[in-house]
Amino acid sequence: MSLFVFIINKQAMKDIESPCVKICRQDSNDVCFGCRRTSEEIGNWSLYTNDEKKAVLKKASERRNAPDTSTATFFR
Repeated sequence: MSLFVFIINKQAMKDIESPCVKICRQDSNDVCFGCRRTSEEIGNWSLYTNDEKKAVLKKASERRNAPDTSTATFFR
């Protein structure tokens, strides 16, 4: 593959953006209260392919946070 083709393909393939909402605090299950991703998923986000990111987003949408230990309320 030529460098030109690689650059065109890379530009055409938009990365899925991080779902981070800047509420970075994990519950007792290591799930972020803001985006509902695990610490591992957050750390590996930039390494994932778009298909892997879609799978993480699907899992995150199905997760529920454990209650906040200090207030016993659910954020999301």
